[in-house]
Amino acid sequence: MTFLTASLFTQHYTDYLLRSLQGPIPHNDSELLRYIRDEVLHEPSSEPYNFLGENSLASRMREESELFYNKSLRAIFKDKRGGFFVEAGALDGETMSNTLWLEVEQGWNGLLVEADSAAFLALTTKHRKAWAANVCLSPNPYPSKEIFNQLPHHSGPSAAPIGYKIRAMNSLLKFSSNMILANSWFEMIQCLPLESILLAMGVRQVDLLVLDVEGAEMAILGHLDLHQFNVQVLCMEWKRRSELESVSRNFSQRGYKEVARTTEDLILVKQDSPYAHVKLTAD
Repeated sequence: MTFLTASLFTQHYTDYLLRSLQGPIPHNDSELLRYIRDEVLHEPSSEPYNFLGENSLASRMREESELFYNKSLRAIFKDKRGGFFVEAGALDGETMSNTLWLEVEQGWNGLLVEADSAAFLALTTKHRKAWAANVCLSPNPYPSKEIFNQLPHHSGPSAAPIGYKIRAMNSLLKFSSNMILANSWFEMIQCLPLESILLAMGVRQVDLLVLDVEGAEMAILGHLDLHQFNVQVLCMEWKRRSELESVSRNFSQRGYKEVARTTEDLILVKQDSPYAHVKLTAD
């Protein structure tokens, strides 16, 4: 039996197919980075802020985690100006935001990532002075389409202020709790590796990375090269409370130390960071 070599056939196939046969698109593919810059990233707004502020019921009903992060991050960063943050699970850019005060009060820039299209639309009306992307952070080290689980939307007078807190529980299906699936609906959404977005932006240092992505945190961070990307402070929610200790140990091996935690929230600081001396305890 005679086998013809592949080289005889390459002229009949597209570059797309030949590249795809090699596996998923690598996170640093030049065309992927150009696509992110051209089609995914929304530039910081130059318009005046448009916040509900104290008129929002949500702002008057603060969650325990909001109070914890606000107090802890103010103690860590103090009066530091001009830093860079990434907040994934940014919702509408105001409700439960852990980065808003850094932007407004201390002149930080950053990246807001929100997968929910309705929440992202609301985010664009807030006129945040940060980059924004309506995608999910990929649990894989390459782009992928994933099933996104959404809880029922609510109407009525409390929908705007409270609805985004409900949307905060939306998640990728593979990380969703079985308890909430019966009352949910689903859509396919685009996911991109965090490292791809940062490379497209030309960002190598992140002073604060906030992940509130309902169970996908370790999958996202598992393939993030923390030597290539200098993440100083990491905040993440971890609902499986029995695993908090092992998560903390895992990041200790990657050069981070725990400085504070609550029952579901964890703050880690890079051991050679200027903030490494901080020791916080939750009230």
